[in-house]
Amino acid sequence: MDEKDVILSNGLKVHYYEWPGSKPALIFLHPSSGYGRMWEATANHLGSRFHIYAIDQRGHGSSGRPDGDYSAEEYADDLRLFLTSVGVDKAILAGQSLGGRVGIVFAAVHPERTLGLALVGGPHLSNFYPTREAVLGVLAASQRMLESETEFASKDVALAYLRKLRPRDREEALRHRVEHNLAQAGTGWAVKYDKVRVALGLAHMADDLKKYAVRTTCPVAILRGSHSSELTLEEAKRVAGFWKNASVIDVEGDYALQMENPTGLAEALIRWTV
Repeated sequence: MDEKDVILSNGLKVHYYEWPGSKPALIFLHPSSGYGRMWEATANHLGSRFHIYAIDQRGHGSSGRPDGDYSAEEYADDLRLFLTSVGVDKAILAGQSLGGRVGIVFAAVHPERTLGLALVGGPHLSNFYPTREAVLGVLAASQRMLESETEFASKDVALAYLRKLRPRDREEALRHRVEHNLAQAGTGWAVKYDKVRVALGLAHMADDLKKYAVRTTCPVAILRGSHSSELTLEEAKRVAGFWKNASVIDVEGDYALQMENPTGLAEALIRWTV
C-alpha cells in the first residue's frame, strides 16, 4: 500500500491510498466521518486483481476542508478531477453511504468513465423515498453529528466513546478507527474529519437521486448486509428497480461491510466483476 497526496485542478488536496495491481481500476469511497484506509483489509484480500485507490474525500482524513455545499454532486466532481490527476480513464466504483451517493451521481454523469457501481451496504432509502419521516431522520442524523464529540484526552477515551456510539461495530474495527481516524491535537487526540462539513453532507441524504439512477448505464450491485438494520431484502429489490441493470447481492454482515466482513465483501466484489 502506498500513501500519497495530489492537488486537484480545483485546488483541493486529496490524500489517498493506492494498491497497485491489474486493470481495471477500483475506487473505494468511504462513508460520512470515514477515511480511505478503512478499506485496507478489503483491498489486501483483493490482492492484485485490481489497481485500487481509496480516497480521503473532502472534509475527511488528511484531505482539504474547503468551503462548499458538500453535496454528492460536488464530491463526484472531485472524483472526476482525481481520476484525471492520477491518470485513470475508467474505473469500477465501490462506495458506502456517502461514498455510494457519490458513485450514484458519478456513474450517471460520467457513464463513459464508469465500468460498474457497487453500493456497499446499499443506498439510502431517503434518497429515493424522501418521506416526511425519512427527512426527519436525515436531519436528526445531521444534528447528532454536530453534537458529537471530536476531541479526546487519550486513545483509550476515544475507544470507549466509539464503543457506545457504534455498538454494532467489531472491536477490531473500532480500534482501526482509533488508530487511523484520529490525529494528535495538543495533549490529546481529535477526529480527522470536520464535523460541520460532515453534517452538511449528511443533510443531503434527502436529495433526489432517482434522477441519476435512471440515467445510469453501467452494471450496479447493491451489496446488502444479510442481516442489515438499514435495508431489508424487499426494500433493496424495490430500489434496484430504479436502475436499468442492478442486482442485489447479500454479504454476511450488517451495514459497514468493509469493517465488519472485509473478506466477504472482497469475495462478493470478485464474483460480481468476473
